[in-house]
Amino acid sequence: MNRIAPILITLLLAACVGPQATKTTGGAVFDISPEILASRADTLVDIGTLRSGEVVKYDARLRNTGSEPLVIKRITTSCGCTSTEYEKQPIAAGGEGAFSFRFDSRGMYGMQMKLIEIETSTSEIPYKLRVRSEVAEN
Repeated sequence: MNRIAPILITLLLAACVGPQATKTTGGAVFDISPEILASRADTLVDIGTLRSGEVVKYDARLRNTGSEPLVIKRITTSCGCTSTEYEKQPIAAGGEGAFSFRFDSRGMYGMQMKLIEIETSTSEIPYKLRVRSEVAEN
């Protein structure tokens, strides 16, 4: 019985801690064109204050304000805690495509700043999206 007690306590604690639900937010439209990319300006998204372990999914749209179809060639993130999803089809001039990112704050505390770089077919300069949050201890 003495060997079973630690196992039961561990299982009980794991069930209580469990995975965090994902909070969804967003709604922004990010404009991309060769002119915007040439300015090398970053776009900042502040996702607010989170508790450590909370996951946020941010849904947005990418709008092609250029004159040629835009293809997303590659997206990189500065941390494994940030992942992205996007439409793989070209975005027509004046059109929009779905884009989202997910930030997992597990194991983090304090101010966090993550970088998402979107490489496109219309410019050698990537679109830079900075994601900021404050992660509070539980």
